[in-house]
Amino acid sequence: MRKLWLWIVLGLTLAFGAQEIRVGTSNSYRPFAYIGEDGKPTGYDVEVLRALQEIDSNLQFAFDPQAWNALFLGLDSGKYAMLAYQINKTEEREKKYLFATLPYFYGTSELVVLEGSSVRGFDDLKGKKIGVGIGDSHAAFAEEYLKAHPELGIQLLYYKNSPPQIADIKNGRIDAIIDDPIAIVQTAKSLDVALKSTGVVLAKTPVYFVFGKKHAQARDRVSEALQKALDSGKLREISLRYFGVDKSQ
Repeated sequence: MRKLWLWIVLGLTLAFGAQEIRVGTSNSYRPFAYIGEDGKPTGYDVEVLRALQEIDSNLQFAFDPQAWNALFLGLDSGKYAMLAYQINKTEEREKKYLFATLPYFYGTSELVVLEGSSVRGFDDLKGKKIGVGIGDSHAAFAEEYLKAHPELGIQLLYYKNSPPQIADIKNGRIDAIIDDPIAIVQTAKSLDVALKSTGVVLAKTPVYFVFGKKHAQARDRVSEALQKALDSGKLREISLRYFGVDKSQ
């Protein structure tokens, strides 16, 4: 009987105890997820997950920073259990993946230009080029807007990550970028390029942690810890530290 009980305890530990959750995230998306000067993953998204580890000691995350276009492939193949990369919900994604039950950030898609630019809105960009990220929500919002305004004749150029976009807006290959200004302005600053938001907002969207369909247990555990982080003010604290404003709700 004692041996049977030990096997039951062992089984419950394996089922509900600490297990490493492999997380696909970014290697260059400041300030959300990037490689720090110490060579380790850091940024808002990463630090939120580290805070969840403190709330629930059975959550153990292993971060694998990659370029954006590699992450969903990794989730599909089972390389990752979840993604942390400023991801919003879409109908297509909800059919394929699981989402945490609440957001951990609210982002905006805005029209961003060089500091000193006279561009104030889309009418100033007729016949010109705008940079967006391949497959990200900012690109989707830009495509939707331009589909509704074909008279503008604006061309979208697609990029794997932010640094090439920033280089191209600096050298004049593109005239604007659609992104969350919190991310793109800080990344540009690290590259000695000054960008600013025009104040033109295409969308405000909640951002979620995303999980493979086989990882419902991890989704539930992360969601529970995330709710505690929100209720306790921990999420707000991290947001204020990174952005100076509360972007957690």
